[in-house]
Amino acid sequence: MSTAMTIAPHREETSNKMLKKLSGMIPAINIVLVKPSASTPVADVKPVSPLHDTACAVCFETSTDMVSICDSPACTSVFCLDCIGNYLRIKIEDGQVRRIRCPAAGCTAVLATHHIHGYVSTELFQRYISLKAKLRSGRTCPQPGCGQPVTSTGRKIKCDHCHTASCGDCGENYHLFACADKTYKKWRKTSENVRACPNCHVDIEKQGGCNHMACTHCEFEFCWCCRVPWATHLDSLCTPRSFLESQSASLGPNAPIRAVTKSLVVVGATSALAVGVSIAAVITPPVLLYNGIKQALQDRKRSKTLKIYNEKKRLMEARAAKASEVPL
Repeated sequence: MSTAMTIAPHREETSNKMLKKLSGMIPAINIVLVKPSASTPVADVKPVSPLHDTACAVCFETSTDMVSICDSPACTSVFCLDCIGNYLRIKIEDGQVRRIRCPAAGCTAVLATHHIHGYVSTELFQRYISLKAKLRSGRTCPQPGCGQPVTSTGRKIKCDHCHTASCGDCGENYHLFACADKTYKKWRKTSENVRACPNCHVDIEKQGGCNHMACTHCEFEFCWCCRVPWATHLDSLCTPRSFLESQSASLGPNAPIRAVTKSLVVVGATSALAVGVSIAAVITPPVLLYNGIKQALQDRKRSKTLKIYNEKKRLMEARAAKASEVPL
């Protein structure tokens, strides 16, 4: 078992003496040094105890620079510096800084800011802090596929992530004149794979897979078809609800025509159901009567056959008894 312990650089000489004593007392435990970055306080980096795993939870390789950055007591995973550094870098560069979770499988704990500070560059950490501040502003880029937080307060929204200037009113590329949002609405109607998150209203794109969706912006889980929160989703109500809320152009070019189309379908389905119930109400009594009469005749015939069989059996037994009698 390899156990990593973080020790301050200025105490390294004293610590080495302690380690020599410990290695003589506990030869089964190999304690190695992991130096944090100069900008990270020693108390901010969690030491690895002997109860933790010895292989990196990402690359599954063992190393002498294992660290544990998860505050969850249930998580015993450790990571090598390369894996945890690349993981944090990708998250920050992609703008996914709302909740950076522990990369261990099955662990959903959110990493603390002081843990992130020790494993990324100063420039990347400043970007992380900036993105977190933009998230608190509550405004995001309206461009499809982006949805990153922005600090712009006016109608013109400048996004540092996709480098696009957008109109905060209609969501299209920024324009000087009044919002002419017909193009944007037309695109939304003809793009079946793009819908707005029902929680944060950021446009997201579905690229295959099942209907269980999780918004990359606010992490809200919902059904792609009926847009109902996944925690309260029912498959039996999904299809009717998704039809009634559909904005598909196949039902009509605009909202009034789609409403008429949906009404006709609902009326037709209701009428068909009513006709079916009426037909069943007319046909069911004669069918039940016929089946009852048929069953009674079959029971009567079966009873008569059984009676004849028993009578023949009685006569045969009487003849056999008479033939077995011996005359005196």
